Amino acid sequence: MTYDTKDIRNVVLLGHSSSGKTTLAEAMLFEAGGIDRRGRVEDKSTVSDYTNIEQERGNSIFSTLMHASWKDSKINVIDTPGFDDFVGEVISSLKVADTAVVLLNAKNGVEVGTELIWDYVAKFKTPGMFVINQVDHEKADYEATLEQARARFGHNVLPVQYPLNQGAGFNTIVDALRMTLYVFPEDGGKPEKAPIPDSEKDRV
Repeated sequence: MTYDTKDIRNVVLLGHSSSGKTTLAEAMLFEAGGIDRRGRVEDKSTVSDYTNIEQERGNSIFSTLMHASWKDSKINVIDTPGFDDFVGEVISSLKVADTAVVLLNAKNGVEVGTELIWDYVAKFKTPGMFVINQVDHEKADYEATLEQARARFGHNVLPVQYPLNQGAGFNTIVDALRMTLYVFPEDGGKPEKAPIPDSEKDRV
């Protein structure tokens, strides 16, 4: 299938090491129908991190270009390394990106690598967004991570979606733009839509 240039988007995934970039890339490809099963970093079965040295180390060393079709557009997804040693891979990926997605680990908040990466996002004037990841961890602290991001990167950092029940039982997201609650089934699959509870309306 061929695409017009206007229908091609380059999205780069950025973040400190172990923030979940490769796992997010797998989820994006799976949801778009680009792959029929999600690989796992632990199983060495991801589309990116396919070289021997990356599989031995359990983290990205090189940028990997992947793609999928979504609503008549081609989405190029670039997974990048998180260690400062490989910042050259980040810079080269940002130069071709239309959008930067910067992952924040909800357990650790804003890390040194995050600040370095965002400086490059700003330098290249790439439109960017933050994704607070790993909110299903028992030590996740979404609110603290959000406040750290606002303190470090400015009050233009505003939540569009947030977890209703972070932690081990996480399965519900509040979408502040659509004013909708999304409840995800335990066995995966598409979420159910529900009204936002009255207790959350003031917050939204």
